[in-house]
Amino acid sequence: MEIVKFFHFLGLMLGAGAGFGTLGVAIAQKKLGGGPPPDAIKKIKPVLGMFGLSGIVLLWLTGVIMVGGIDPAQLGALFTTKLVVAGAMLLISLWLMYQGMKAAKSGTPPPSYMDKLGRTSAVLSIVAVALAVAVFG
Repeated sequence: MEIVKFFHFLGLMLGAGAGFGTLGVAIAQKKLGGGPPPDAIKKIKPVLGMFGLSGIVLLWLTGVIMVGGIDPAQLGALFTTKLVVAGAMLLISLWLMYQGMKAAKSGTPPPSYMDKLGRTSAVLSIVAVALAVAVFG
């Protein structure tokens, strides 16, 4: 089970790294005055998106393995809330990747709401970690 925990924490690190990297890119772009992103940022954002999505998928896979033999009812309402939050994060991440790939393929900028949705996911990740600490100590 320790190897599963290792990969669970690796998924957390991938997701957190991608989240903080995306935050850094957004801050840098704002300091540059906005407008269309430079080519380097256009190349970095999809990589960070893949890191984030990989982290979330890894968290889900290892999480399912770790609670496989436990009745979810034993873990309580906080655990159920954590699953809902994590599910929302997964859906947001999948949607952002889809929209980003669609925009890149068509050569148009991604929808403007993507940054706000990404920030929402960042807040959800903090909530998910807080709930995990509350449930598992």
